[in-house]
Order: sequence, then structure tokens, then C-alpha cells
Amino acid sequence: MTQQDRWLIDPQGRVVMLHGANMIELIGNAHHLGSGGHSTQWSDDTPRLMREAGFNGIRLIMFMSRITPQPGHVDEAYLDAVTRTVAAYSRQGIHVLIDLHQDEYSDTIGERGMPAWMTLTDGLKSDPKLDFPNRYFKDAAVQRAFDNFWANKPTVDGRGVQDVYIDMLAALGRRFAKNPAVFGIDLMNEPSTGSKCAQPDPKIADCPELEQQLLAPFYAKAGVAMRKAAPNTILFVEPFMLQGALGIPINTPMPGAKQQGLSYHNYGPFRPIREKVSEAALARAVAAPAAILNTEWGFSNDAADLASQAQDFDNRMIPWLAWTRGTFEALVNPKAATKPAPNRDAVLRAYARPYAAATAGTPIALTFDADKGSLDYRWSTKGPDGRDRYRLTTEIAMPAPSYPQGYTVTVEGGRVLSPPNARLLKVAASKAGSTVTVRAARTGDLPPLTGPKVVEGPGYSIDSMLGDLLKDPRAQAIIVKYLPTLGAADQLGLAPQIRLRAMQPYVPEMNDAVAAKIDAELKALPVQK
Repeated sequence: MTQQDRWLIDPQGRVVMLHGANMIELIGNAHHLGSGGHSTQWSDDTPRLMREAGFNGIRLIMFMSRITPQPGHVDEAYLDAVTRTVAAYSRQGIHVLIDLHQDEYSDTIGERGMPAWMTLTDGLKSDPKLDFPNRYFKDAAVQRAFDNFWANKPTVDGRGVQDVYIDMLAALGRRFAKNPAVFGIDLMNEPSTGSKCAQPDPKIADCPELEQQLLAPFYAKAGVAMRKAAPNTILFVEPFMLQGALGIPINTPMPGAKQQGLSYHNYGPFRPIREKVSEAALARAVAAPAAILNTEWGFSNDAADLASQAQDFDNRMIPWLAWTRGTFEALVNPKAATKPAPNRDAVLRAYARPYAAATAGTPIALTFDADKGSLDYRWSTKGPDGRDRYRLTTEIAMPAPSYPQGYTVTVEGGRVLSPPNARLLKVAASKAGSTVTVRAARTGDLPPLTGPKVVEGPGYSIDSMLGDLLKDPRAQAIIVKYLPTLGAADQLGLAPQIRLRAMQPYVPEMNDAVAAKIDAELKALPVQK
């Protein structure tokens, strides 16, 4: 694939929409800890089941600690496992974005990411009592490690830590430069500002000068190295992590590459925040220009909420790769998981919605009613480059979870080429310079999408995710009773990923005694089966 303006383009010149997820399992790396803390193992069936469910893309998570565990050493066996994994997805027609991932810098001071020898804290120790993501805001060791990364402080082998990182990026680029399945590399997951502006408060954390001071030189250097290593690979850059969580304006510097993209995250339990995030990201992608791609969203087992968030992306024609609650493998391939995915059928259906996998022209609008199963998609035959693509075929994914008994379809300005109820609905335009509209309706009925009836673990507590608690009226009533100012807290944008206990530093009335009362009342709530 290539980039044209804000769009991803396939070799035929069609606009590509990606629907998929973050994947962490590699061939030969069984029982690697997956997203959400659930353990899964590699299964040869997963890529096939993913395609059969209607998905066409993944963000494959990699860690620098696995690439170069020791100074001067590259773990070729790890890279070989990545290569074999990419090939397995490629055989199923699934596009791959390689992601260099970190959460709170490294597993020696935070969650995961860098090896110990690239974790330079100047002797500062991490606070084990801090929960994710509070180490970004409160942990001196995590902040110092990022400060030293931006300063390119020398490592034990004499090279600057940022230079080492870019060297490893280039090594990845060379390995996958000629692999058509790998369309892009995400240079760094959720870069942090370090000790500068490290507050989960939009009024404090809006520090646009740091984008130019920290991100711009790093992305520019990485862009130069990657252009030599992989000249045709799309280089995706990310905003600072708080910009995605809190709706702070996004002016992410670009790598100055021929092919470039903006990878952004949007965990939005509150629609005004997530609308602001996506609008800011789209505006930046259009201005750059850069291909826009949401590479993290979701993290919920509330299927109705997921469907609402997915429609927000459809409203802006933004492709996405979700970060699910628990591993995505557990959704598409339950046999690969050691524990079942909660509310699995509804959640899988919420993600497996119809979309224009390849558009012969430029997308205009797409709406989908997940409960009724009605789809409306409209596009112009003129492509983003101004050339008319009416002779090419538009392909619309019609996933089985959303259309288990098939569908009926009508077309204005074109004709259907595929057999009835095909999982890939193929449409040809009637003439050049036209607009084509497809309307599809589900055959049969499905129940409305709902939230889960049981929470993770034995029940609620002060260590439950804040987003879960706020969705349950019983738990919400307890929280409002004791914490009346929580509703006005700017940190609510972090709700899907932060535990209620971790909000204590930001809510004045939440002292230890109040926290204990909240915990007791939450634990007393009956678990809803």
C-alpha cells in the first residue's frame, strides 16, 4: 500500500479501509502476555478465523527489549518469529502494521518496552505502588528515562539511546522493506513528554512547544534512516499519549517522508472527548498530508458502546485497528485463549461490522445500524489523485457476525458483481464521473447489542476500571455520593484505562477513609449474572 493525502491506497489505486486489531502473539512465542493481561498462545487458525470474521488488518506489537536484549546484540530468532507471523497473516490477505511498543518505557520500571540497558534513570527507582498509567505522571524513574531518551544520553556501549532506537528501526525496515504484507511501521507507541508537562490535566498538559522540541528532531532522524532502509514503507508517527486521552490539540510533527501516516489513539467513554480527539487527528492528517489510521480504541466489553465508537470512525471514514479488552485472539479464536472473552458474541459482532475494504474512487459517507443491520455506503468514482477509477471494482466486507443469514442489496449508479450473500460484496460503477450508492439490509434478525452482565473478576472494588464503574448505575451512585467532584475531573478521559484507586491523587475528597468506604460498598454489590 501507499499513501495519498489522508488515504491508504492499494496497488490498483483504490482507497483501503482497515478494520482489525492489535495482535501480540508470534509463532514460536506461546503464552506471551497479551493485551489486558490475558494469556493466549499462537494458533495457526487465528489468521484464517480473523479473515472469515471480516477483518483485514493487524497492528503487530513488538518490543525493543526483545529485538536487542543486550548491547550490540540483535535477537534474530525473535525477528524470524515476527517474519513467520507476518507470512501467516499475509496468506490470509491481512495487512500488517509493525508497531514498536512501549508502555511506561520498560518492564524494569513500568509495563514493557525497552531493554534494561536502554533504560537510563540515573539511579532513580520506580514506585511499585503506582498503577498504569500513573507512572507517566508520578514516577520519577519513568520520567527520567524518557528525559534521557529525548536527550539521547549515551548507553553502556557509547551510543546515544535514541540513536540505538533508530538503528533498530532501520534494521526492522530493511527486513520488511520488500514484504508487501507490511504496509507500515509505527515508530513509537504513545511517546511521553517525560518530566516536562507530565500531568493528566488538559489545561496543564497542552504543551505544543514540546512537539517541536522532542518529537520533531526524533521523527526527522528516524525518517532519514528509514527512507534509506525502507523507502516505500509508510512511516507512522504518534502524538504524545495525553493528546489521545484528553483531547489536547494535535500538531504532531511528520517525519518528512515520501510515505507518511498519523497513528492516533482514542479511548473515549465520553463522546465529546472522543469527537474532539478524532477531529484533531483528522485535521492534522489532512494538513500534513498523512494517511490517518486509528491504532488503538475500544478496551471495552460493552458492545453497544463499541458500535457507537465505531460509527464515529465511519462518520469520518477513518480506518482502525482496535485494542480489545483481553486479547483479540480470544474473540476470533476462543480455543487460543486460557480464559473466555466476556460478552464474546456481542463484542465480536460490534467489531465485525461492514466496511469498504477497497473503494474504486473516494469514500463519501458510510452509516451502519448495528441492531437493524442496515448499511448505506456512498462514494465518488474519482480517486484522491483526481483520476477516475470507475473501471475498477469496489469491495465491501460483509462480515458473518453481522450478517449470519446473508443480506439483500440495491445499488444506485452501479451493479453487483459478486454472488448473493458473498462475504466480499463487489460492485462496479456504471459510468465515469459518477456517485455510487450501496444499500444493504440484513436477512433475519439479531438481538440488540448489549453490555456484559458480569464484571471482570469476582465483583466490583476500588481496583475496578473507572470506565466499568461509571457504566453501572449502582456503582456510579456510590461514586457520586462520595466523590461529587469526580464528574468535573479532567482526568475522566483516562477512565477506560485507569482504576478508581489510581484517581485518588486527582480527586480532593478521596482520602484513605473515603476510599475504604467506597471499596466496601462496591464489594457489597451483587454480581450480575
